[in-house]
Amino acid sequence: MDQSRSRHSALKSPLIERSDLQSPRQRTVYAALTLAFWAFWFYLWLPVLALLAWSLGVQQAYKYMIVLGGYRDVLNLLGFYGLIIWMMGGALVLWALYNIVRFGGVEKRTAPLPVTTLEIARDFCQSAPAVARWQSEQRLYVTHDLKGNIAKVEALIDGAAVPI
Repeated sequence: MDQSRSRHSALKSPLIERSDLQSPRQRTVYAALTLAFWAFWFYLWLPVLALLAWSLGVQQAYKYMIVLGGYRDVLNLLGFYGLIIWMMGGALVLWALYNIVRFGGVEKRTAPLPVTTLEIARDFCQSAPAVARWQSEQRLYVTHDLKGNIAKVEALIDGAAVPI
C-alpha cells in the first residue's frame, strides 16, 4: 500500500511545483508573497548589517559617495576606462583586419632549412665524419675543455654506465 501511495504522489505533483498549471493570478500572488517574505527576511538582518557596516566604515563611504557626490567622479572614471577599453579593442580589430588584408589566404612563412652535418661540424670545430658517426649513435658521453669546446666524445653501449 505504501508503494501505491508513493507512485500516486510521483504521478501527481503538487500544484505549487507545477507553475504551468497555475493561473496567472496564482503565479502573481505566489511571486508577491515570495518577494514580501524575502524583504521581511532582509529586514530581520538589518541590525546585523548595520553593525557590520558601522565596523567597516560604510558610513564614511556613504558620506563621500552619496552626500558629497563622489559617485559622479566614479561614473566619469568608469566612462573614461570604457573609452580606453574600446580604443584598445578597436586597435586590435584594425590590426587583425590589416593582417587579413595583407596576408589573407597566402602562407608566406617558410620552414627553416635543415642543418647539415658539415655545418654542425664547422660550428663545433669537429670533423664531418665524426659528427655523422655521433648522429647514428643512441647515447653519447661528451666531455668539454675549460673553454667549453668538445674535448672527447664516447659512444655508450646500451646499459653501460656513464664514465666518471
